[in-house]
Amino acid sequence: MKPQSISSIKRHRAAKMAKIATRAIYLQKKGDNAAMANYICDELVSLGGIYIKFLQGVMLQSEFFKQWTSPSRLNIFENLDSELIDIGSVLRAELSPSKLSNITQIQPQPFAAGSFGQVYYGTLKDTTPVIIKVLRPLVRETLQFDLRLLGIFSKQFFKKLYENVQINPDTAIKEFKRASLNETDYIAEAEFANELYLAYKDNQNLLIPKTYLDLCTSNIIVQEYIGGISAAQLIKQKEQGIDPYTYVKDVLGSDLDQQLAELGIQYFHGMFTLPRIQGDPHPGNVKLLANNQIGLIDFGIDAPSPKDKPAFFGLIKEYSNIYTGKLDIEELFGRFLKVFASDLYDAFKKINEVRGGDENGSLTRTIGRLASKTFLSKVKTSDSSHMMNDPNIIKLINKVVNDQNRFGIELSLESTEMLRAAQTYINLVESLGRKKQVLPVAFKEAISRLEIEHPELVIEKDSSMSTARALNIITKWLERVATRDPILFKKLISYVKGNSDLSNLEKEN
Repeated sequence: MKPQSISSIKRHRAAKMAKIATRAIYLQKKGDNAAMANYICDELVSLGGIYIKFLQGVMLQSEFFKQWTSPSRLNIFENLDSELIDIGSVLRAELSPSKLSNITQIQPQPFAAGSFGQVYYGTLKDTTPVIIKVLRPLVRETLQFDLRLLGIFSKQFFKKLYENVQINPDTAIKEFKRASLNETDYIAEAEFANELYLAYKDNQNLLIPKTYLDLCTSNIIVQEYIGGISAAQLIKQKEQGIDPYTYVKDVLGSDLDQQLAELGIQYFHGMFTLPRIQGDPHPGNVKLLANNQIGLIDFGIDAPSPKDKPAFFGLIKEYSNIYTGKLDIEELFGRFLKVFASDLYDAFKKINEVRGGDENGSLTRTIGRLASKTFLSKVKTSDSSHMMNDPNIIKLINKVVNDQNRFGIELSLESTEMLRAAQTYINLVESLGRKKQVLPVAFKEAISRLEIEHPELVIEKDSSMSTARALNIITKWLERVATRDPILFKKLISYVKGNSDLSNLEKEN
């Protein structure tokens, strides 16, 4: 019976995704993007599970999906439909009688439901209130199939999101699949939650729930219960015309701006001081509490610390200048290259070192100036305030590099979980309308603290790249530029010839 039901589920979902794709193409051809966004989102919600997880990851980060107007759209963060599960039978099957005796009470109905799990209230023998998270039935059995279906759809989405930068959507989808599969590993999630609990147990402002590892299994997680108001609930209040800051002050007696700033400070600080951080601070996973505390829940997704911390720190620091009106497009462009196109950046730097030029005359700076000039002429202003409405780092660079990726940049999006986590936090703050009050404070405090505690972050690592390899990388890059923008290619060649004879550089090494 079970194999047949799984087969039936797969056939239904395959047919549903084919129908979604067909209808979406029709609406796209009509030019009705709003109708297409609403149709796609509503249909993905009806499929549940990993399809909702996809929406959680993109809804607040994509202009296309921001056109979704369903009044229940925020339910995808914490109020999904639940399935009928006999929680008592599950616990008896998962825990030995001695361990089960530690749980004295449990409510039979879930109080929250997510993409992969359902959450129940419980009480321990010592009267500690806890939550018991249970994996939904058949999630593991159908996940690989669902990911393949969603991967086909996602490729089209990623092409739209990163249309100006040459990027391999397979890499981004691969990371999404990895993160999704990890979310069904409850043992690993429990251990990660405990890791963060130990890291922050003495912090008076950021609350991580205690995880009872001895009561966790591959199908259940038992954690300390955290009350308060979720950020998703707060966004709903805002959409009804209620001011979030006043609401939190009246209900909890807390300062919302201080809470959100503290979350950002701890996030940006943890990126460089912890092995990994919680990788999905979406509205359903952030809890506003009394006494100016803020809590994090759900640890199925982690974000590993960046491999090149100084490069990533430089990008975050320059990106933060958007919120203080000090953005330098040239500098941001260089920092972006260092993180996402490190080989090209190192090649530029190597050639500049060989010819003895100063940093201001490097290819990185030259291209940055060209990018800045093009960008500013397009927006017709040198003020960075126009970018405050949509400061997503990837999309911002899309605007800088201009149509058709005229600068021929090939990006590597491996290990970008940390950047997506940061962007999710930023989107959360913006959704609550507290961007100007919170983000400058969070960035400034975190960056100042890191510069004092970890001065090594401001020291750029030296590259061991040879001149021969640098020349090869630059040659291939110039070939890409030539196919996209012949006029720009001629300017770059003229620049190169005017400053150094590249044909002789390999001999110098």
